[in-house]
Amino acid sequence: MLRVTEADVRNLLRFSGAVELAREAYVKLANREAVNPERILLTVPGGASMFFMPAHVSGQGTVSIKIARVNSDNSARFLPTVMSDVLVYDSRSGVLLAEIPGETLTAIRTAASSAVATDVLARRDAKSLGLLGTGRQAVAHVPAIQQVRDISRVIVYSRDKGRREAFARRISRDYKIETLPADSPEEVAKESDVLVTATTSHTPLFKGELVKNGTHVNAIGASEPDSREVDTSLVKRSILVVDSRAQAISTYGDIIIPIRERAIEETHIRAELGELLTKKHSFSRDPNDITLFKAGGLAVLDAVAADFIVSQAQSGSL
Repeated sequence: MLRVTEADVRNLLRFSGAVELAREAYVKLANREAVNPERILLTVPGGASMFFMPAHVSGQGTVSIKIARVNSDNSARFLPTVMSDVLVYDSRSGVLLAEIPGETLTAIRTAASSAVATDVLARRDAKSLGLLGTGRQAVAHVPAIQQVRDISRVIVYSRDKGRREAFARRISRDYKIETLPADSPEEVAKESDVLVTATTSHTPLFKGELVKNGTHVNAIGASEPDSREVDTSLVKRSILVVDSRAQAISTYGDIIIPIRERAIEETHIRAELGELLTKKHSFSRDPNDITLFKAGGLAVLDAVAADFIVSQAQSGSL
């Protein structure tokens, strides 16, 4: 069995390629060329939430399943709040081929997914990228969004002043882009052309009316029915696109709660991202429109990335 390391994933899964793999995954799913069962959520009372995410893409020799664990209390134990592993099997025999640690893979494929959505939904002249959160996801979104937009400025906020200042220094150094720590999430919301929420918050991070017209938002943090990063006001104001309708109305609190409040109906979801990529639904935006991409992560994204990593490793690229 192949044991892939985090360093291997970083070396093999470059952002330029990852964005194209994410695009391919959404297209395959929209064209019914992928099997992506709705993920299974198991929450232990007082413990972790466990997500089981299998998928297979037609024509690939592998089947993948990601097992992700989330516990926002882990930071107090000096443990990661999110952990995951991807197991890769031969699609014919069922033999276990590889075990891939999920942290770097998830960060890269999630950021690549946001980049695909940004390419489809954001204004072409978007220049400023706002980040709420300073973890792996936030870091990965900078080079990913740079693949599709000419970003000249990054604004970042997290509750820990020292972490957001260190994050700003790191991004400025590593990506040669002006990066400024903000004093509040409201400041980030007001100043961003593209806004990414990448936190484990259970409640909205800012008031939706603060987001300026013309902004594109990628909400990728909260993924449980009673958790959300954006409020009802922003959801109502936005052209709403999701990674999966079924998953959105069963799992994403950002959408479930506004529906429960009767502020929106399920039909407020304009389209799935794959439907826009394959032209099954048309899309055009006014310069003043706010677009919102809500994603909680699809197993098909992991499957496409894992198959690529395994194929590269088997060809001797490690």
